[in-house]
Amino acid sequence: MTKPAAFRASYSDLKLIKTRKCVQIIFEVPQEDFDAAYDVLGGLPNPTAERWFGIAAIAQQRGQEKEPSPKRDWRDLPPAQQAAMRCNEPIFAAFLKEARSDDWHESQDAAACVRLICGVASRADLETNHAARVIWKQLDDQFHAWRTMERA
Repeated sequence: MTKPAAFRASYSDLKLIKTRKCVQIIFEVPQEDFDAAYDVLGGLPNPTAERWFGIAAIAQQRGQEKEPSPKRDWRDLPPAQQAAMRCNEPIFAAFLKEARSDDWHESQDAAACVRLICGVASRADLETNHAARVIWKQLDDQFHAWRTMERA
């Protein structure tokens, strides 16, 4: 089976980065397509090795335009989805390296670090393991506090 070279995403937002004279363009990927998109992107970004990608619009046939799906509040997302999204944020990895350095050194990866801290084999276990879900919530709250202090 051939590995896909592209994935679908919807244009969501942009952010001007004045200090680097560039613009971050933000795309959202449906959760069910995340694994394929992650494979195409080659995993987490590597700040020491820039990788370039082409982006093209997907043509839609007349009358098939989709209504944009409403954004869901973070609190309404399942904990496993929250953890997956956080683990893809470079700033969350920076938080884990700084605030949870012992756990980070043992795992060296945001997803592995979250699994270690929460005591689960898979982030999906956050859906059924109440104690792990509580630990995840506390970790995410700590991240919010850390991020607020970093920007203060």
